[in-house]
Amino acid sequence: MRPLRHRAPRARTARSVLALLTCASLLALTAGCGSRLPLKDFGNQPTSGAGAAQPPIPVGIVTSVSSPIGGDTFTGPLYGAQAFFRALNASGGINGRQVKVFTCDDGGSGIGNQSCVHQLIDSDHVVALVAGSSLDYAGAAYVSAKAVPDIGGITIGTQYDQYPHLYQIYGSDEPRNGGSVGWNGVLYQTTEVYRYFKTKLGLTRAVVVAYNQADSARYAAQLAQGLKAEGYDVLSETVDFALPNFGSVAAGMKADHAQLLLDAMDTRGNTGLCQALAAAGVTVAAKVTNEQNWSEQVRSDYAQTPGCRNALWVTADARNYEDTQYPAVAAFRAAMQKYYPDRQAQLSEWELLGWAGAQWFTDAASSCGSGVTSSCVDAFMRRTQPYTAHDLLIPASFVPMANPPKGLQHACLNVAHWQDSAQGGKGGWVTETPDMNANCFEVPALPYRP
Repeated sequence: MRPLRHRAPRARTARSVLALLTCASLLALTAGCGSRLPLKDFGNQPTSGAGAAQPPIPVGIVTSVSSPIGGDTFTGPLYGAQAFFRALNASGGINGRQVKVFTCDDGGSGIGNQSCVHQLIDSDHVVALVAGSSLDYAGAAYVSAKAVPDIGGITIGTQYDQYPHLYQIYGSDEPRNGGSVGWNGVLYQTTEVYRYFKTKLGLTRAVVVAYNQADSARYAAQLAQGLKAEGYDVLSETVDFALPNFGSVAAGMKADHAQLLLDAMDTRGNTGLCQALAAAGVTVAAKVTNEQNWSEQVRSDYAQTPGCRNALWVTADARNYEDTQYPAVAAFRAAMQKYYPDRQAQLSEWELLGWAGAQWFTDAASSCGSGVTSSCVDAFMRRTQPYTAHDLLIPASFVPMANPPKGLQHACLNVAHWQDSAQGGKGGWVTETPDMNANCFEVPALPYRP
């Protein structure tokens, strides 16, 4: 049985998206969620060098670089994909043809996103979009209508669960026909994340912390649903977004003897909660964060609360970007060091996912021979054969199931844990699964409405 890929509430993109949307919608209540960053690092790639005699293959990358949330929030996949294409061009390109990358900053707005996709498709004539990460993917319907494959995108909204020709990085089993999302507006989460912590760490008591905001509360309810399905005792805590009383949450967790902490908050909320936990002398066995926070920046984000930092765990359907014993991860790290040496302190899992998306496009385009077209690339993406991006991903595909999943699902995951003692005391993410493709569980699929 193929593993289910539409698991929004597993501790990865969905929670980070929620945090971003919360920050954007309530920007006036904060001290500023970020600053603007120009696209100076992402100009169109030159076509000189090997293969320049043949016309380049045009691809596009849409990113919310200058969104109101902050310049580095969405740029990870962009950096990873650009590093891949720069290394690819330096080694001769695809079947002797260079790849020309057109980038577009949609500013984090729906109007900007629509402008980007029109520019890339109608004017730049890209054969595919790659490694997209947009706050508001309003141009998705147009991309799908033009049958331009969008490969390896980060699922921030629900568009990758709805439209054909859109292929998110982890694959999907949903009937994406452009109508309702999923199966008549219903998506499914599987519970392997919660099963892992119950089975491997013996945890049985969990707490879910959310803001008193609709999206936050909705996602927190999905987390609680999954935890309860796995037999956890669940404490649900809600705090005011503007004036959160994390001291009260810490007291509740202490009284409840909570072991596993999950949340539906942004970085500001998480660091505030960690400070309150430290002040109250409360510790947890695991604080599960999301893929967007799977980065080197946790050193600074949690600098004041090292105890909380050392309780951070992350899960994914991809390799840990620290694990250079795998050739594809080593190639990613070498290219990032070569082309973006100033980003070593910001390296992240999202950058590795951008690299994987670019690899996926490259393998699709390579199958086309000298005639790389959108339809040929799209046909590769729709193959029944699962894809791993050269062993970076748990096998993923886009074969739709006509009916919703029933019964137990076979689901695998990778797991990493931050440890200050790793890398000779430098600190880092330590993989906790000897083989992510064998770290699998038979778990239920739970319905929810996004």
